[in-house]
Amino acid sequence: MIVQSKVIGGLAVLLAVSLTSPVVAQQKKAKAEKVAGNIGLLDTEKNYMIVVTKDGKLVTVDYSDKTKVTALKPGPAKMSDIGLGTKASVQYTKKGDKNYLTAIEYVAKKAKK
Repeated sequence: MIVQSKVIGGLAVLLAVSLTSPVVAQQKKAKAEKVAGNIGLLDTEKNYMIVVTKDGKLVTVDYSDKTKVTALKPGPAKMSDIGLGTKASVQYTKKGDKNYLTAIEYVAKKAKK
C-alpha cells in the first residue's frame, strides 16, 4: 500500500512537470532583430514607425513608452525628436505577425541657425 502511494505520488509530480514545461517554453523571450535605414514614417499617436532599408524593404515596428530611444549625440532623446528621413538603427522583437520596437539609435539632425 505504501509503495503504491509513492508510485502514484511520483506519477503526479511527473505529470505536473510535463504539463508546465510547454508553458515555460512559450514564455521564452523573443530574439531581438536589428534593421538599419531611414525613418519613412513616424506616427506618435498610434505608436508605430516604418523603417526603409537600403534595399528598399519596409519594416513596420510598434513602440511604447518603454522603448529605449538614443540620439547619437549627448543629451536626452524622445521619439518625437526623430524626423522623416533620419538615419536610424532599430532593434525589435517579433510577437505573432507584429514587430515591437525595443530600442532605436538615430543620428540627430543638426539644428538650423
